[in-house]
Amino acid sequence: MNELEIKQGLKDFLCSNLGIEADALEYDTPLFSEGIGLDSIDSLEIIAYVDSTYGVSMTGVGKEHFYNIESLTAYIVAHA
Repeated sequence: MNELEIKQGLKDFLCSNLGIEADALEYDTPLFSEGIGLDSIDSLEIIAYVDSTYGVSMTGVGKEHFYNIESLTAYIVAHA
C-alpha cells in the first residue's frame, strides 16, 4: 500500500466513521482542537482502525503523530 492509498483510507475512515464532512477534510487539516475538533474518544477509534487495517500499533504514541492525515500516514509508513 502506498502513501496516497493510506491517506485516502484514513480520510474515508474519518468521514464514514466519525461523521466528518469530506469537503472539510484535507490531508493537512488539523484533526483536533483548532482543526475539525476530534476528541480523545475519536483518537481511540483512529488507533483501533490503524491497528486493524495497517497492523501498526499507535497505543501510547505522541499526539504529534495525530496532528493530521499526513502525520498519521508518515507514522504508519515508518512503522509498517
